[in-house]
Amino acid sequence: MGKMECEYEVDGYRDFVFYSYYGSLINNSNFYVEFQAFLRQYNMTAKNKVENVSPHTLRHTGCTRNAEHGMDIKVLQYLMGHSNSAITMEVYNHVNEERAREHMEILSIADK
Repeated sequence: MGKMECEYEVDGYRDFVFYSYYGSLINNSNFYVEFQAFLRQYNMTAKNKVENVSPHTLRHTGCTRNAEHGMDIKVLQYLMGHSNSAITMEVYNHVNEERAREHMEILSIADK
């Protein structure tokens, strides 16, 4: 499929990445509906079906992965739009044994 020729401009921005099947701009008011339509279409031909996924699930996963990979918590707070970094730390900064071990190894390497 070629590039869609849609001439939307919002707050001076153009050339959006996400357009619906019919060429309309996907925004916060119709994103969930378009996302579910995408999943239905994907699941029609996929070997591994995707169930119980929402835009919020993707947001949470993305933020969690950024935290796991060491993104500065204040940067993550800003990107997520949280008013307080404690929210970002509590909800998205998961720690498990593997992550703790990796960080301890980093510290031991730095001491040598």
